[in-house]
Amino acid sequence: MLLDEMIYHRLAECRALGEKLAVYADGPAIFNTEFPSDQQEGWGGMNQYPRICYRTDMQVNQERSSSGTLHVAVYTDRTSRIIEELETQVRECLKDVLMKPSDQAPFCVAWARTETYQMYGSAVLCRDILFDVIEFPAQETTDPDPVMAVAEFIKKMFPDAVVLGVDRIGDFVNPADKPVFYCRLQDIHGTTGPCMHTVSWFIAGVAVHLLYPTALTRLKMIASINQIMQINEEIIMPDQSPMMIRELRMDNKADYLREGQLLVTGKYGCLRGAEKKHNMDFIGMGFTDY
Repeated sequence: MLLDEMIYHRLAECRALGEKLAVYADGPAIFNTEFPSDQQEGWGGMNQYPRICYRTDMQVNQERSSSGTLHVAVYTDRTSRIIEELETQVRECLKDVLMKPSDQAPFCVAWARTETYQMYGSAVLCRDILFDVIEFPAQETTDPDPVMAVAEFIKKMFPDAVVLGVDRIGDFVNPADKPVFYCRLQDIHGTTGPCMHTVSWFIAGVAVHLLYPTALTRLKMIASINQIMQINEEIIMPDQSPMMIRELRMDNKADYLREGQLLVTGKYGCLRGAEKKHNMDFIGMGFTDY
């Protein structure tokens, strides 16, 4: 499915939301980009409000660290008093849910703001709910890979959780059912260390995001990871070499969709390439009789 189709699926499958919307062609009045005209047979001569129209604008917004914007416009007639309920249900339906379109990285949406205005001479009330669309791209880096090392460490600690990059996921992942971890590369830079003629040393920063609706559970799980890493003092990387923990910085108030609640800073080494052989170009061997 495409992202637009997945958003429709989430909204249309929400029974509490659908029961409050008008009916079009035997389904809830939810439309992508534009409505059908008022004369379309799908309305069946019935009331056409409340209804929803949504669209996605996939332009990167660096200021909000988003990959695009989702607009969900809720329309009711002026006499209706359920527009606030509809907004709440739209936000709850989309909150934190990971959606993985075909051949793309997973996406999640985060509420940004809501704008309300009147239309058609104040006969219709519209509430435009804006969400930031946030991408969670694959984070495989080098060999050895500090991001995968942290991800696999977390998977061993919480085998029942979903760890992006380690677990295969379907179209939808709801963190309310299982906690979802995402490990993201913050930076890598070279540094000094022993045996530098044979080993190149690096310091990597890996941000750990935990998606889960309950704040207390997020706090406990992130604090547990922080404590165990601090006790162990190292993480074994995929090639079985150690990454020494240099610093752990936990911020439970951080935006878990954009920033991550734990920053792991580790130092690791990579063996330099095999010894270069001398090139013996234009050298031959001859035999002489004595």
